[in-house]
Amino acid sequence: MQHSRRFRLPGTDPHFASDNISGAHPEIMAAVMEANLDTPAYGGDQFTDDFHEMLDTQFGTGAYGFPVFNGTGANIVSLQAVSHPYSSVICTDTSHVYTSEASAPVRAGISLKPQPHLDGKLRPEDIAKVVASDLGNPQATQPTAVTVSQVTEMGTVYTPEELTAICNAAHDAGLAIHMDGARLAPAAAALGLDLHGATTALGVDILSLGATKNGGLGADAVVVLSNRVPEDTLTPIIKYTTQLSSKTSYLSAQLTTMFSTSLWHRNATTANAAATRLAQGLGDIAGVEVQTPQANTVLAAMPDNLVTRLREHYVAHLWGHNTAGLPIVRLVCSWATTDAKITDLLKVLAA
Repeated sequence: MQHSRRFRLPGTDPHFASDNISGAHPEIMAAVMEANLDTPAYGGDQFTDDFHEMLDTQFGTGAYGFPVFNGTGANIVSLQAVSHPYSSVICTDTSHVYTSEASAPVRAGISLKPQPHLDGKLRPEDIAKVVASDLGNPQATQPTAVTVSQVTEMGTVYTPEELTAICNAAHDAGLAIHMDGARLAPAAAALGLDLHGATTALGVDILSLGATKNGGLGADAVVVLSNRVPEDTLTPIIKYTTQLSSKTSYLSAQLTTMFSTSLWHRNATTANAAATRLAQGLGDIAGVEVQTPQANTVLAAMPDNLVTRLREHYVAHLWGHNTAGLPIVRLVCSWATTDAKITDLLKVLAA
């Protein structure tokens, strides 16, 4: 008797479906092996001490946080830290926390206030609109936070100026800023910024720091960057959201290796460069319209027959339609995307 597999999509090669399908980087695997010994549980180990020191060094004095298992866990912990059951969190209508985390925000008591996006991005005027409508209105959930994704779900990257304006608008209204940084590494690399410059320096208050999509082995983190997040808020949230690992050392070792060295930047730069090469190749195929990638994500509109051909060979997610009605395919590159993989995909479409 055959059983269906969840998340199974047309195609056989999953490589360009997302950057989280790639294997863990060898340096990450070496870090896991180094941590494979008897250590105190629940973060009382030297690897987690090193993780905390890394946060302080990379994100600014006073930054602190906790390793978690995945991006959804990081987002839920972060948003619970800056919201209440009677409050709301402003986001775009394409944000991952709104479209792709099932009922996790609802079950965690987080009320999302989605706003129409512009190229995947939120704007200061969106925040102002919600604040004017809801703040002080006894019949409305009270906004307490804003969440933005960097890179956005549409493959775009907020510029430092755009993020600063959003942070200023939120702070002026008394709201906290959360960044879903599942793909912070490729965004920072594309902007030519270090981790502090891409987050703390712009006004971000709390961060979901992603390593899994950049060569990690299932390790992300919640990082507090400002005093707008009440002190000691995270500790109980980490536990009751089931994000406290008894073997925290394995997560901490990965995160420290990723972010205290150049590994995050090397992997992200490789992924971004691969996306540029892929986009250039797609642009040479008749009938394909490509959005110039801003990081490691390529959005390509193409006729239905090319989509069908592509999905006979690859797991390829559809990402809406362009203004001409052509379906858009999202293709994501990773640290493991080689020229050979790109060439193979292009050959399928050009056949």
